[in-house]
Amino acid sequence: MGKLYLTCGDYISNSHGMDAIVNASNKYMINGSGICGAIYNACGMKLLDYCKNNYKEYMVNGEVRITSGFKLNMDVIHVLAPKYYEEQDPINSLMNCYKNLLNEIKQQQYKKVLLCSLGTGVHGYKHEEVALPLIKLLNEFCKTNDIEIYFNNIYPLYKDVYLKHYLGINKLVLKKDLENLDIPEIKKYLELNCLNDINIKDKYKNFVKDLELKELCLTQKLICLQYTIYNFDVTKEQIKILVESL
Repeated sequence: MGKLYLTCGDYISNSHGMDAIVNASNKYMINGSGICGAIYNACGMKLLDYCKNNYKEYMVNGEVRITSGFKLNMDVIHVLAPKYYEEQDPINSLMNCYKNLLNEIKQQQYKKVLLCSLGTGVHGYKHEEVALPLIKLLNEFCKTNDIEIYFNNIYPLYKDVYLKHYLGINKLVLKKDLENLDIPEIKKYLELNCLNDINIKDKYKNFVKDLELKELCLTQKLICLQYTIYNFDVTKEQIKILVESL
């Protein structure tokens, strides 16, 4: 049985220790904007040269291609997502694209893969429409395969859309579940339910520091909780207000 983690923040920074990273590719397999540009920059010019020399045909929707990551030191899984406005059944088309990707991850026997939110940029998909079917798909895949999927959205508010469905699907009610636990039990709960984020100090600095509790979304509150209980000797009473806000 694998694990599904939802994370946020810089995509390349969160790729440390992965076997592969997913690229939201364009059909030309060249460096573009957003995640695609970040991956090509991290891999160096050898990736662009390799793609130009080895792929003469454009990618088609839902296609998956794998290359070395060169300087990034992990495989790159290139995926071409469909465009929302070109599909008769856009959500189903996107889910089929994800299924192609997951099948390839399984066949390649990767154990840890960093995955981005495909199609939610210039391809026109909305997080709110994609989140429920996608989390159902990823959740089931991880339950039936010994693979860790780290699903990344750059901003906490975007992650929140998926996180709320993740909690619902797994029947987790944070405030109710945590309010009677002591600190070691809270740590265990977060770990067992894959709610412990990676690079937590950076995320606290980038997304939580100097903000008031009332300004935080659910993802930011979980970052704050994790940062606090793992870095300070606190009591249950000292984090009570934070837990009650979840």
